[in-house]
Amino acid sequence: MHPNLKRCFSCGQYANILFLVFALLAWLYYWSIDRHNVTIIPLEIAAYTVEVGGFVFMLFSLLNFHRIVRHRYLMKTAMLVYIIVEAIIMIIDFNYSRFTFWHANAMWLNIAHSIFSGAICFTYLALEPRNTGLEVAIIITEVIILAGMFGVVFHLPIYVTLLCNALAYVVFFSIVRFLVAQERIMIDCHGDRAKETKYRSDFFDDM
Repeated sequence: MHPNLKRCFSCGQYANILFLVFALLAWLYYWSIDRHNVTIIPLEIAAYTVEVGGFVFMLFSLLNFHRIVRHRYLMKTAMLVYIIVEAIIMIIDFNYSRFTFWHANAMWLNIAHSIFSGAICFTYLALEPRNTGLEVAIIITEVIILAGMFGVVFHLPIYVTLLCNALAYVVFFSIVRFLVAQERIMIDCHGDRAKETKYRSDFFDDM
């Protein structure tokens, strides 16, 4: 297994920790506007800084996957799409007043975001199909992601589902890092020594 494989999952974990912080800062930002009609500029700057940091780590994770891990083209493409969509959602949501079509607490938006995130998570099964530990990690992640849809019941804004989404992926990458460290998941990487299997027939041995 590639010595730098853990870096792929570490970057993903750090990115989603920052997204958790971003979601909390966004909540404080909206709370200050709704309750006191005050826009806290330092809070907005901090939120944007944390957000950018999260996407930098996500890009590092994606680039390391492309450089280190063999094949898994669907998973890698899904990761890229995920980064782009999440970036668009976060940017629009933090500038919602400029977009008349955007309603952060819309039912369809929360449901669509949870389903989208859950679908992306399933592509990680390609890391090692039929690996029980990986399957358990994905199931746990899916449960947390889909729990974000309960925000629909309470008409909560999109950043609540972003928080659930980030928490889910922090858990996922933490579990996968543990599986990799314990060598309970084997991911073929560029530079690995190829395993060759030789087939020999004994049909003529007795003749």
